[in-house]
Amino acid sequence: MKKTITFEGREMTIENNALLPRIYRHTFGRDLIVDMQKLTDAYKKNPDEINTEVLENLAWVMLKAGGEDVGESVEEWLGSLEDTFAIYDIMGDIIELWASGLKTTAKPKKK
Repeated sequence: MKKTITFEGREMTIENNALLPRIYRHTFGRDLIVDMQKLTDAYKKNPDEINTEVLENLAWVMLKAGGEDVGESVEEWLGSLEDTFAIYDIMGDIIELWASGLKTTAKPKKK
């Protein structure tokens, strides 16, 4: 699934696909599903407790999957941003795209 967002004044594409958890795990050594559950819970309950590192990592991976030029590392990408807090502007889009990928189209089998 892809979504076009406006980030730092320009249109960019974020993507969520089946490869994302693997790329995340190999790049950051963390479980994306566990991290996203914590991020989503914090976003709903108390946005002040959001783990910004998870958000930054996920934004970078989703932008990279969407074909955007975000450099070779999260640090390189973050260093290129004009607005220190720009990442928060797209947090809702990231969580929404992640959640939409969790929906299944499979129908349960009757027993």
